[in-house]
Amino acid sequence: MANLDRGTKTFSLIEKSGWWVPEADTCCFQIVQREVNDLQQILPLCKDFRRVVQAGGNIGIWPKRLSNDFETVSTFEPDAANYLALVENTKGIDNITATNAALGDCAARAGIDHIDPQNIGAHQIQEGNEFDILTVDSFGWEDVDLLQLDVEGFEHFAILGAAETIQRSGPVICLELKGLGKRYGVEDEETVAFLAGLGYKVTNRIHRDVIFTRA
Repeated sequence: MANLDRGTKTFSLIEKSGWWVPEADTCCFQIVQREVNDLQQILPLCKDFRRVVQAGGNIGIWPKRLSNDFETVSTFEPDAANYLALVENTKGIDNITATNAALGDCAARAGIDHIDPQNIGAHQIQEGNEFDILTVDSFGWEDVDLLQLDVEGFEHFAILGAAETIQRSGPVICLELKGLGKRYGVEDEETVAFLAGLGYKVTNRIHRDVIFTRA
């Protein structure tokens, strides 16, 4: 077990199969290890492998796997314990840039709702002052070839904040859409329709992930 300090808070991580995981987790680690294999169906759709923008970074399983294929991995994780595990798990991988923030449609501050403390992949954004919300467009990237978002219902807002980047780069887009946007007043169909307006079509559905490519 490792205890990592962050300001006035201490987070306990335990090692599982070579990965540092927040001690509270009882299920997410196994699920993410399984679901990352879905990349075998997603990566062949990419025309190039310059930059992937990925959120939530969770403990780093997706970013670490993506670092094998992309020149640059830009990953975002708002939860403090998850972020510390992500940093520990990706140490020494030079093409991963991790940011302790969420992605949305405008710059703001927010907090984390630990709706199921034993599932570190179920945290949702709520009002608060714990971390920044950033937009993808604010980075001005022109080389995004994959946009992969699993952000527990905040996908629609992250896409709104990435519209200019999407139009410039035309990335393959992978979104987990399972109805959680209702918490924020958004139906999954609205996200699909918005991307259709940007010239995208649904190419595949893998479990709860919807894969979009330019029509």
